[in-house]
Order: sequence, then C-alpha cells, then structure tokens
Amino acid sequence: MRWLQPIQVFTRRWRSGGWLLATLGVFVVQNHCGVPGVRHDQLAAHFLDRGQHERALREARRAARETPEAPTPKVIAALALAGLGRTEEAAAAIEEALYLDPDDTRLYGTLRSVCVDAGREKLALEILQRLSSDNPTHWLLQLNLGWAHLAVGHQEEAVTLLEAAVAAADTTAPAEDLILAHFELSRVYAEQQRLDDASRVLESALQLAPRNPRLLVAAGEMCLQRRLLPEAEDFFKSALAVSPDVGSTAAQIARAFYDSDDRQRAILFYERSIAARPSPLTQNNLAWTYAEADLHLDRAQDLSLQAVKTDADNVVYLDTYAEVLFRRGYDDQAVAIIRRCLELEPADGEHYEYLHGQLRRFDIGSDPEL
Repeated sequence: MRWLQPIQVFTRRWRSGGWLLATLGVFVVQNHCGVPGVRHDQLAAHFLDRGQHERALREARRAARETPEAPTPKVIAALALAGLGRTEEAAAAIEEALYLDPDDTRLYGTLRSVCVDAGREKLALEILQRLSSDNPTHWLLQLNLGWAHLAVGHQEEAVTLLEAAVAAADTTAPAEDLILAHFELSRVYAEQQRLDDASRVLESALQLAPRNPRLLVAAGEMCLQRRLLPEAEDFFKSALAVSPDVGSTAAQIARAFYDSDDRQRAILFYERSIAARPSPLTQNNLAWTYAEADLHLDRAQDLSLQAVKTDADNVVYLDTYAEVLFRRGYDDQAVAIIRRCLELEPADGEHYEYLHGQLRRFDIGSDPEL
C-alpha cells in the first residue's frame, strides 16, 4: 500500500521542541531537583522534551496558576495533552493562549500541528471561527481560517480567505506565514484545476523564499501536472541543490513523479532517497512502486521486509509485503498477511474496505467477512 505524506504537510506541522526553544529560550536543565530558581514552565518543558507528558502537564498547570495571563504554560500543557491523546483538551488550551496573544504565529502552528496529527482539522476550524468572530480583520486569523477551510474541503471559503491573505499580505508577518498563504492558495487552485494560477502563486512564494526546497519541489510538481517536464526537472534539480536533507527531498520528488504516473522516474528518485537516508516509509513506497511496475520483485521483497521489521503491526507496510509476495506467486503467504491486517485494522478504519478488496483479490474463494 502506498503511504505517502503530502508535501503540504510541512506547512502544517510544528515540532513541539522547536516551538518551546523559541518560546522559552535555550536553556539546559541539569539536576532540576533542589536547584533554586527553576520555574514550573521550565520544568514542564524539560519533561515534555523527554516524553514525560503527565509530569509536563502537572508542571504546566502549576505555571499557569502562577501566571494566568501567560500563553506559554498553556501551550506546554496543550502539547502534553496532545502527547496523551487528549486532542480536544489540547486544542482548548491553545485556544486560550490565542485569546491572550492572537499575534503569536507559533500558536497557530501549534494548533495546526496538534489537530492535523490527530486528524481533527474540523476542530481547528471551529476554534479559528470562534476567534475570528471577535477579530474578523486579523490577518493571521484569516490566513489560518483559510487553511482550516481548505483542510476540511471547503474550497470556496478557503479561496476567498486565502486570496485576501495574499492580496493584502501583512508585510510584518514572519516569512513562513507569507509562504503559507501562497502555498495554501496554490493548493486550492490546483484542486480546482486552475493550474496556471497555482503556478503563478508558487512563483510568487519562491520570490519570498527562492531557496526553499519544498517550495521548489511543489513548483516542479505543478509543472508535471501541466505536462512541462523540462521545467519540472529544473525545479527538482534546484531543490536537491539547496536541500539540507537530500533523502527527504528526493522522496518528495519521487512522489511527484509517482502521482504523474511516471513510475520509472519515481523509482530512480526513491532509490536516490534510500541511498542518502533510508527510512521505512521510503523503503515501503519504493517496494510498492516496484511491485506495481512488476520490476525487481526480489529487491521489492527485501525493501518491504525491512520496513515491516521496523513496525510489524503497520497495516500499510504489511499490505505492501503481501502485494509483493502475491506478485511473486506466494499466494498463501499473501492471504495470511492480509488476514493479519484485517485483525489489526478497526472496522471503521480508513483501510478496512481496501484490505477486504485485497483479500478477495489474493484469494478468490475467501469469505469477505473473515
């Protein structure tokens, strides 16, 4: 099964550690216990960085009681709650922080990250709508409201808000937000098949950040959709030249070629990605692409098995392994693996019906309810 992160996710996610360093300042905690002067928010950040979410939440709440008007403890609490799987409480804490400081771009990034990671984009939309009702002309709010509408599929609302954000950009805003406005507008144009408009907006974004590898990849992807292969290859070459992570960038380029039905070039760039920085996701995607093309199935099996070994209960990786085995003629093993996938996948899971289809395909006589 192809499991590919969209390029656009980079504009939505914000790693909690980076946010905290920017918010609290760089500090090194050594021997916290008994050291005077260490604040509760610092302790909370320390515990959060180490994945101790319950302790981080406890210290963040203590800090919030001491400084109820400060947004930082609320955000630390939100990230701890998100780590505990308590998404609604996490989002509510970020909402409180945004009421206190609607000008802090990092708060919006944290809200996007928490809600996207939990698949709760609608929750972000509801929060941003409430905030916007009190401040309908706030540029950052309107930008993020446009993002949220697009995330839940409200194209018309999204394009209105995002066009306004680009046309009347807040020149005092961080470059990342200006890029986000352009990037999201290009996305909605692309979804509406307004490919020339999407390319134009991406070119404007590249004027703001000409050495941004993900923007360069996105521009190349847009050229592929417009069947402009030489131009796409120029963008991809530039992206690789400036990328600090060639493996990740090559994987994004591979994905763009895959989506344009160019399996040969997709394979080339997946191989380049694995050579630079192997990852289970890329190994899985390359194995799937080889299987679809009926090429080098022995290598595909090896790549897929490596991915499965990193996460033996990942139905996406297991399905790819089953696909490769089926194409190599090992039908019984493929059926057994797909049955295992159906045991792992909940009945309302996004892959459940697909996996039943795979079972029927691998084993014509199987009972689809099994």
